[in-house]
This record gives sequence, C-alpha cells and structure tokens, in this order.
Amino acid sequence: MKRASYGSWLLGFAVAASQAATGGVAAAHGGMDEERPEPQAPVGPERSRDPSDAQDGHEAPETEKAFAVSLDLVLGWGKVPFAVQNLPTTGSQAITYSRSDAAPSDVQSFVLGGDFEASEHFGVGVRIPFTFGTVSPAGSAARSTTALENVELEGEWSTRLSPNLRFVAGLGVALPTAQGEEIPATLVNASSVDAGAYDRYSLARAAELARGYEANALFEPGRLGAIPQITLAYRGPRFRFEPYLKVENLIRTSNSLDAPYVGEVVGAVRVGYFIGPHVEAAVRGWVNIGFAGTPDDRTTVVAVEPDVVGSFGPVKLYGGVVVPLVGPPEDAGFFGVRLGLAVAF
Repeated sequence: MKRASYGSWLLGFAVAASQAATGGVAAAHGGMDEERPEPQAPVGPERSRDPSDAQDGHEAPETEKAFAVSLDLVLGWGKVPFAVQNLPTTGSQAITYSRSDAAPSDVQSFVLGGDFEASEHFGVGVRIPFTFGTVSPAGSAARSTTALENVELEGEWSTRLSPNLRFVAGLGVALPTAQGEEIPATLVNASSVDAGAYDRYSLARAAELARGYEANALFEPGRLGAIPQITLAYRGPRFRFEPYLKVENLIRTSNSLDAPYVGEVVGAVRVGYFIGPHVEAAVRGWVNIGFAGTPDDRTTVVAVEPDVVGSFGPVKLYGGVVVPLVGPPEDAGFFGVRLGLAVAF
C-alpha cells in the first residue's frame, strides 16, 4: 500500500529565504518572536515542537504554551478491496468469502494527537489513529467495523534561521499496533477465514485512500514505520509558505505480507494567506512516490487540499477537501473531507 515538481519547491524556498534575509517583518500571527499576540493558523505538515501540532499537515498555533491536544478527522468515500460474503449454494449452508477489489465504502479516520515542548529546541508527541467504516458490496450484505491503527511516537528538533524562517527536523516511529490482515488475491469461495481481520484491513486501506496517501504509516497493518522528516516554515505577517519532505520506511512485522520493506517519499508544500485577523485561506499539495515494495506499492500519487482555518485564542478550527489527482486514490474514486481542532494550554 502507499503512501510536484521539485523545481517549483526550490524556487518557492528561494523566494522565502530571500524575503527573510532582506529584513522580513517579524511574524505577526503567532511566531515566538511575534510583536502582536494574534494567534497563528494551522500550517503545513511539519511535526513542530510548537505545542499545538495537529495531524497530516494541519499544525496549530506557535505559542509559548507547553502542551497541546488535537483531533484530525477525515471522512472518505470510494472503493476498496473487500472479502465479500457469498450466498449459500444449493445443497450447502456454508458461508464463503471471495475478494472483490472495488467494493463501495465510507470511512471515518480519526487521529488524536498530544504534544509537549520539552525544551526551547526539542519537542515530543504522540498520534493515536482509529477508524470507523462500512463497506457495502453490490449484491451482498454490508458490514461495519472499527479498528485501532498504528500509534506513532515523534521527536523533533527545530531552530530559527531568521525571524520569519524556521527549520525543523523530526523522526516518527509508527508502532505496529494496527489491526487487520491483508486479503489474499486468491481468496475465492473460502469458508474458514477471519472475516473480522479482513474487514479491518479494508478499513485501513480506505483511510489511506481517503487521506490521499499522505500518512500511510499510520494505517499499515503488520508494519513498523520509521519516518524521518524535514520542514521549512516561512511565516510573514499574512503570507505562509511551508514545504516538507519525509520518507516512510515500512518494515514487515507479519509474515502474511509479501514485501519485507515498503518505501515511500512524500513531498508537500502549503501556501496560506490571512484574509482577516482570524481567518486563513490555504491550499496544500503533495506527491507520494513509492520506490520499494511490490508493483502495487511502487506507484505515484498526487493530491491537493484547499482548506480554511479559523483562529480563536488558543483554539484552531479547520476544514478542507482532499482531492486525489493521480494514483490509486483517484483510481478508486476516493475523495475526503477533513475537519480538525487543536487547543494549546
């Protein structure tokens, strides 16, 4: 399973760095060197030590508060692999299952986050993902289930390159806590199966697709994830520009999986602009390039997400739409609606 042009990334970074080096104004929307106490809106997918770090590209305000909690929800609709229950045949009452690769589904994936600023340059955090969903294959009974996914522990180091520009280096470790078992491609009229485990696999797959393959390490049953990431964050009085790059190294912990290692490179950029003292309009875009694993793993995904952010003191609210453009999420007809909340205290 999976998780732009690098020229445009470098050009954007050069512009941001140039503005910072030529005396850019100190951040007026929540930077630690800010002159006004106006809170900052969630920004790109950096895992910042700033205490209100949220999930999947939505970071809450940069403040001097040491703790933060957040909840990121993506509602998704599309088609997923599923173990379809077959009707009993004449003369037999046995229930059998066969794999379908295009069963309609709806999924709700939640990521609960907590962050602690341990020191001026170092922070730690945790992300706890869980999913709910229903798969409704044509001509067969729909089934609903819920599952805990891979809990991720994070650590990061950050430093300011200028009053407007910050560099962040982080490392996340996604523990193999996700429930579910991959449905074999050869599953046809099988009677002795763990349907519950297959359903949780379908649910995790739906969550990956709905999120546009941006955070696959959180939703990979049977794999341990190691995720190094670097981020640059330019924050002017109104303009925000934040590129990031990470590698998701997914290591097999279950012998039922074919590939011992799956590797994905995810690059993204977020551009935001404050249209009022408490409202930011933004758009994010990312590409996921699978470079190791099975042929199904070695794909490229491109997605965009326009969003709107509201800032109310230590509270951030945001909403957006995940639109896959290229790759498996687009092939499966998926799209997602993101809603989020982050609070610093």
